[in-house]
Amino acid sequence: MDQFAVEKTFAKDTTPFSAPKGTEDRTLTWSKERAFKRVLLVFPDYKGGHFGALRPPAGLGYLAQILEDNFIDYDVIDMSVGGNEDTLIEKLDSFNPDLVGISMMSFMYHRSYEILRLVKEKHPGVTTIGGGPHLSCVRETVLRECDAMDFGAVKEGEATLMDLVNGKPPSEIGGLIWRDGNRIVFNGERPYERMLDVYPWPKYSKFPLGSYVTEEIGIESSRGCPQQCTFCPVIPSIGRKLRQRTADSVVEEIQHWYDKGVRQVSFLDDNFSIIRDHTLKVCDAVESQNFSGLELNCNNGIRADRVDQEMLDRMYDAGFRYLAFGVEGGNDRVLQNIKKGESIQDIEDAIKMALKAKLNVTLFFIVGNTGETARDVDDSIELALRYPVFDTRFYNMIPFPGSEFYDWVTQSGLFIKNPENYLNSSSQWDFEPVFETEEFSKAERIKCLHLVRKVRRTVRYKAMKREIGHFGIFAPIVARLYVNDKFQDLLMKNRFLRTNLKRLYMRFTSTGGNAVSLATMRGD
Repeated sequence: MDQFAVEKTFAKDTTPFSAPKGTEDRTLTWSKERAFKRVLLVFPDYKGGHFGALRPPAGLGYLAQILEDNFIDYDVIDMSVGGNEDTLIEKLDSFNPDLVGISMMSFMYHRSYEILRLVKEKHPGVTTIGGGPHLSCVRETVLRECDAMDFGAVKEGEATLMDLVNGKPPSEIGGLIWRDGNRIVFNGERPYERMLDVYPWPKYSKFPLGSYVTEEIGIESSRGCPQQCTFCPVIPSIGRKLRQRTADSVVEEIQHWYDKGVRQVSFLDDNFSIIRDHTLKVCDAVESQNFSGLELNCNNGIRADRVDQEMLDRMYDAGFRYLAFGVEGGNDRVLQNIKKGESIQDIEDAIKMALKAKLNVTLFFIVGNTGETARDVDDSIELALRYPVFDTRFYNMIPFPGSEFYDWVTQSGLFIKNPENYLNSSSQWDFEPVFETEEFSKAERIKCLHLVRKVRRTVRYKAMKREIGHFGIFAPIVARLYVNDKFQDLLMKNRFLRTNLKRLYMRFTSTGGNAVSLATMRGD
């Protein structure tokens, strides 16, 4: 942690810096004293999302922890767990920060702009900084669109934030976007930290842990993804270069939460299994601790061509109970179009192996891939129904800035909704397309999206019936209730309902304390 030690990150330059727009009443001087003494981190309330606040946001958690470990006064407000503008104003008034940082996703990014403008309105002298996937993808555009944002941190923000807080001149901070008078300047990306162990993992000491929908904690064992899928903006947002934590560090984090009573941990990696040796080391380290009743999950999806039977068996032995495969399309032509880099045979082999390893499996599909037709969606449906998986999700293709697919739709003039509008109103769960192609019209897409929603209910109904077969004649009734759209919406957003239904299920299930039954209650 030496590179983050206070005495080594103070700048010697004392040149005054031009105050960003909206902060002219405040002189920012970069000196040996910290430029910012109180930092407030904000996670927006992304209204209209399919999911509620499932777990504390890991990205903001990492920033909070590095501030805490460096003895910087900070606080956190997660507006997604019931906070609102009044809550934010109260926090601004009571904590009186001189720097406010906000995490931004492309979905509902206008909400982040609104929050920053409110911050400036109520506390004109405060400085603001944004980070997260949206800013990393569109970069200077964010500062051009939102005059309430003074700085932006691209990709990994820990070191960039520390440099800024400690008073390093903005022109010398890698990964920083800043305002030089009327100019918006991006200093270029800073080199990746190859060993992620140097970053302290989040302990969420100032997050409302009792307010999230699930009782699980999400952890990162790696960052980055070397694949080239055209629909994914991961390369501009977090990078293609894979960086990993050591297995010992991962287990140390799991142990911390286990000691606090947490029994569900989800790996948030873009691809947990991509380096076989690392995956097996994590499994060995976890198993060596004899965590009783611990359930591990891979919610984000792993690549089908990067697993084998030994790995999946080892994952189960270590406590993994749930994983997802990013299938995306139902035939090889579609997979080639999106540069998936694997075949349908790879995917089917992986599904069979995972089921043999007794893992609960979810399959992710996309409707609206490059060159896809309604007949291709039929192939996806056939694959989804072929195996006794736990869940299948069919996402409406939403082109995200920073992805190759977004550039293709833009250049081809295929949008039927303006990106600014759909990014702030549409989601991957909607039935309404935001673009159409000659081979797959808007009307056909809408029809297919309604059809695949029924397919998902069928898959989940069968999965629940299998799991609760011991309920006898009540099993179909319970399973039918479980897959009801309104019930699922409540399950995604109501902690009380989710927690108590899980406890009720655990009480009556024949599997007793088996972690498989925890996975059955998942809807995320």
